[in-house]
Amino acid sequence: MNEISNIFLVGNPNSGKSTIFNHLTGLKQKTGNFSGVTVEKKTGSFIWEDIQYFVTDLPGTYGIGGVAEDKKIAYQVLLERKPNDKVLYVLDSLNLERGIQLLLQILDMGLSVLVALTMKDVLEKKKIKLKLTMLEKELGLHFVLINAKSGDGIQSLKDAIKDANSFKKINRVWHWDQKEETFLSKLKKELKVDSNEAEFFLVQSLKYLNKDPLIQESRYLQSFPKSTQERIETEFKKGKYNFSYEEEVIHRSFFIKALISKTIEIPKEYISTLESSIDTFFLHPFWGFLSFLFFMSLLFQSLFFFAEIPMSWIEIGIGSLQSFMSEFLPPGPFQSLVAEGIIGGVGSVVTFVPQIALLFLFIGILEESGYLARVSFLMDKIMGKFGLSGKSFIPLLSSAACAVPAILGTRTIENKSDRLTTILVSPLVMCSARYPVYILITGTVFVSPPIFGFLNIQGLVLFSMFTIGLTSSLIFALIFRKTVFKDTSSYFIIELPRYMIPSFRSLWHTVFSKIKSFLSSAGQVILYISIVLWALSYFPNPQSMEAANERKIENSYIGQFGKKIEPLLVPMGFDWKIGISILTSFAAREVMVSTLSVLYGSDGGEESENLRTSLKNETRKDGTKVWTPLTGLSLLVFFAFASQCMSTLAVTRKETGTIWIPLLQFFYMTSLAILSSSLIFQLGKALGFE
Repeated sequence: MNEISNIFLVGNPNSGKSTIFNHLTGLKQKTGNFSGVTVEKKTGSFIWEDIQYFVTDLPGTYGIGGVAEDKKIAYQVLLERKPNDKVLYVLDSLNLERGIQLLLQILDMGLSVLVALTMKDVLEKKKIKLKLTMLEKELGLHFVLINAKSGDGIQSLKDAIKDANSFKKINRVWHWDQKEETFLSKLKKELKVDSNEAEFFLVQSLKYLNKDPLIQESRYLQSFPKSTQERIETEFKKGKYNFSYEEEVIHRSFFIKALISKTIEIPKEYISTLESSIDTFFLHPFWGFLSFLFFMSLLFQSLFFFAEIPMSWIEIGIGSLQSFMSEFLPPGPFQSLVAEGIIGGVGSVVTFVPQIALLFLFIGILEESGYLARVSFLMDKIMGKFGLSGKSFIPLLSSAACAVPAILGTRTIENKSDRLTTILVSPLVMCSARYPVYILITGTVFVSPPIFGFLNIQGLVLFSMFTIGLTSSLIFALIFRKTVFKDTSSYFIIELPRYMIPSFRSLWHTVFSKIKSFLSSAGQVILYISIVLWALSYFPNPQSMEAANERKIENSYIGQFGKKIEPLLVPMGFDWKIGISILTSFAAREVMVSTLSVLYGSDGGEESENLRTSLKNETRKDGTKVWTPLTGLSLLVFFAFASQCMSTLAVTRKETGTIWIPLLQFFYMTSLAILSSSLIFQLGKALGFE
């Protein structure tokens, strides 16, 4: 089997790029970060007729270079390519003008390009006539028309990828004004390199002169004659020639508009009245916002309604496995380690996988359908009142799944103050790691039948916590913009995508990869912590094995430590077991459930009746209950605000390039959690709600 050069998958956001990547690579893919930066990339491979191909999915972008991090990443990776690397460019056939802008920039870098033209089915449905042969002739490229959603045309695309002649490297097809073109022609003759390579050198040198920082370290300028560079700089200073970035965009646009007029015929009914009517509702300042709240409340209700059965199956399976291991292994420390420490601890993570999967599925549907972009546009006016633009809303909403990719998503925000503020407040939005904690608390202290017979109280609590997190993030964004980051907020421009029926295949791959990543990362942390906690709660064990479990834990190492810190927890209404679970959860929030499972000797899981029963029966020395509605409310608020995620702090450190931002993030959130929790408990106690 022969290996070939890498293929970079490039295109605009929402062009079908990720769907094509999944079609090509299937599940033979992995996720990592680009070298030196914490922007997620997907790499994968596929075999076609005994040849293995390696594909790297670059972040979707509307341009290369500039100040936005996603544009800089794509530009830097392509500049550092190997000579034989190729580009598979994904072009949305219904957004040709926008897509060809980026395509021309890619071609100007001297890359070998093959174009996958998506939305084949929509072209036919909307009766849009595309003259593909003429488009290929005008651009000098090879196009493959496909339907990324259904996979129609993927085999033809693989055939084209195998044929090296399908990848074309062409000279610049758009032109400057005559004066600038004459000047560039003279410069090309001075260069002692191939005429095609000279063209690529010149295009990139203009980026350097337009203050694009990445080009300074590229291989282009290393081979570029210094005398020619100096001459260009001199001409720039004279102001004789206009090679500005703005002029470059304008001249490319002239070429693109002329190209599209020749190659595509769009009927007058291109924009359907149905889509316009839907937008009238979803973009309405009142009804649009109300519909967003409805969809989010529906999400949290569905997390319990649809996940209840698979979660019960998992619980039964974990309980059966624990029983089997308890009977199979002889009594003693090893039996306790396996049954209580490992299976009980890790089982507490596996139990809420159905809910996490539903969360990722729901967010994926919102994104692929085109609704998420509309919510971002709708929220721009609201975000502006808090010193941010609508661009900050998508990372904030993404935090409902996980703050780490949300922080990475801030790379699309050009304004530095907006970006840093969004990074600081994103962890306040309720993430998936908080779900098992909230579920455990609500199921223990807020037990009541469904309201109106169908509104689950747990779902209402989750929606309330989401609302509290989002609201507090906006409030603190305003505080940071008025104090630490006083720059003017950036403007917000967004092109609303078409409404699309989400691809089941794409959603499946997204949910599968997210769950796999979640289990591999959080599962490992919980496994290690569960083993350590078991050891600290089991030893020293001077009593006989028949002694009461409570006595064993109280006399263990972790029990002795917990008793020492308990006076600090009393103002918040917590006992030492809650305190220990809070400390361990700073590694990852969901660790709290496994910690309590180990401390109480339960079979684990936030839905575990044994664990809930143990919590409900827990009493203090004076006989009062530890787990009361007031304590539960105090604990909910603490977890809503506390910075209990080392991964979030680590990615904040790497994204901002300084230790001060993550330190500020940790201390303001933790201080807010302690103060809010103490205030709620003491106020409730004074009012007699304990």
